Amino acid sequence: MSDNLSIRNELSIRVSGQNGDGIFSIGEVLSKLCSRSGLNVHGSRAYQSIIRGGHVSYSIRVANHEVKAPADYIDVLLAIRGDSFVVDAMPMMKAGGVVIYDATGFRIKDPQVPEGVMLIDFPAVQMARDIEASVKILYNTVFAGATVAIYDLDLDLLKGMLGDIFQRKGDRVVQMNHDAADAGYNWFKEHCEQIPHNLTFDKTKNQVYIGGNEALAYGMLNGGLQSFSYYPMTPATPVGIFLSEYGPETGCVVKQMEDEINVANYAVGAAYAGARSGCATSGGGFALMTEAIGFASMIESPVVFIEVARSGPSTGLPTKTEQGDLNQLLGASQGDFPRAIIAAEGVEDSFYLGQEALNIADEYQMPVLIASDLYLGEHFETIKELDYQRIPIKRGKFITDDIPENERPYQRYKLTEDGISPRVIPGVVGGSHDAGSDEHDESGELVSDRRAGYPEAIHVRKQQMEKRMKKMDVLLENLPKPVVAGHSADDANILIVSWGSSRDLVTEVMKVAVKKGIKAANLNIKYILPFQSKEVGEILNNYKDKGVKVLLFEGNYTGQMGKHITGETGFQFKNKYLRYDGEYILPRDLLEAVEDCVHNGGLN
Repeated sequence: MSDNLSIRNELSIRVSGQNGDGIFSIGEVLSKLCSRSGLNVHGSRAYQSIIRGGHVSYSIRVANHEVKAPADYIDVLLAIRGDSFVVDAMPMMKAGGVVIYDATGFRIKDPQVPEGVMLIDFPAVQMARDIEASVKILYNTVFAGATVAIYDLDLDLLKGMLGDIFQRKGDRVVQMNHDAADAGYNWFKEHCEQIPHNLTFDKTKNQVYIGGNEALAYGMLNGGLQSFSYYPMTPATPVGIFLSEYGPETGCVVKQMEDEINVANYAVGAAYAGARSGCATSGGGFALMTEAIGFASMIESPVVFIEVARSGPSTGLPTKTEQGDLNQLLGASQGDFPRAIIAAEGVEDSFYLGQEALNIADEYQMPVLIASDLYLGEHFETIKELDYQRIPIKRGKFITDDIPENERPYQRYKLTEDGISPRVIPGVVGGSHDAGSDEHDESGELVSDRRAGYPEAIHVRKQQMEKRMKKMDVLLENLPKPVVAGHSADDANILIVSWGSSRDLVTEVMKVAVKKGIKAANLNIKYILPFQSKEVGEILNNYKDKGVKVLLFEGNYTGQMGKHITGETGFQFKNKYLRYDGEYILPRDLLEAVEDCVHNGGLN
């Protein structure tokens, strides 16, 4: 085998089959095995909206250096089903790749692969049957054992992980899986050579393999989350599942509600009662939450809403990714009201954003919307040791003691210089007040019914509206300033403007681009509302005025962030690379767009 393969500095594996084959299980085991071996890992899943059948895959990219994007090509394909050749091998493999498959389970007699790709007929099914005829899915563990042999990983480490996974099913099941791993490992050692690579292993590294959804949930727990509600909706469900499992350990109450309307109202009510509160959904569920978002802003209740976008409109492609919900977030609920919209930029960033969002919600007494997407939420990465003390919990003007006599009657919506009023929780002596969705005066008394239209009420309306919106100005002043990564305007060939989850992909592409003589910079937008119009506008015009190409890169059809930037700054984007097919964007795809923009006069 080594005669056909060059020595690699990084490796990529894809396990593919259909729903019900245990593809995600073997993918996760192999990913964690690589992570515990000290390697940097990027793992991503692809699946269809079907319980059984269809086509699913788990892609793994490993290296000693950081890997923050999917691999451009597959080195080794573990093909469990015949569809793997059409869906995975042909578009994702090139000369030097290896396909490992069991011909006895395929209807395809002459599988087609790109020229130079090696086929290895691996009797995984028969080996599994030799161990236990009634447990067909054991062939997954046989494949896992083979993969350990391919890359010279630690077989004992794999068997230890299998023991942890299957111990609840009893010693017999653990032993069957150990035997299956041994069988795959020994067959490959006897019949094939390992794939040559320069990877080094270090099992002493302190790192964790975690997904974007889980990192966001974990960060919220570390940030003092006390209440969380959700209704299952792909791809946001893992946030609720993670919190359901680990939340009770920290005292967080997690509720699965009957629909998204109740999810949102429960979250608002919990926040009003004093809990650090949040909820999660995707675009369709978020559509049902919009009235509650405005309600939270009116009563100045601090809630975090997580929106993990998928391909729309309507049901769309529920298991595919897209950055298509920005306009929905910007337009959620009626009228003008304060709220923050922040885009998660990566897996590790999601951990810290979960804490930051809770702080902003509490300090400014407003809803905070976190914009994520299926790609970010459902891909996994190796993360170094997290800093649990980086972001201290800040609750703002939060009163839990009785209101002094000289400060009564308490004014919940008191006019203040920064627009933020002291907030009490129900039950505080002397803190009684009205809280409703109608406009109100400083005490909370409604002005929307019998007082509406009277001169006094008109004055109150203006005061309260200006008070609430003042919080946006204060927040804007306190946000971290936007930073350009990569080359300066005096040195760059191209400035890539992106937002949210695109950051890490752009970073990877910039590293490759410089080897091709392209000096790239990246402005990745994280803080969407309030928007840093002055700073962003200055950056864009500075690069443009110095002759640098500016490329807008988004995962939607209309360039929603580009239009938002134009509306806030007046800057017009000439060059755009927009993707809306639902698939993960590979580094080579973006690199091609960057090269076209630099060398061929731009993109439309």
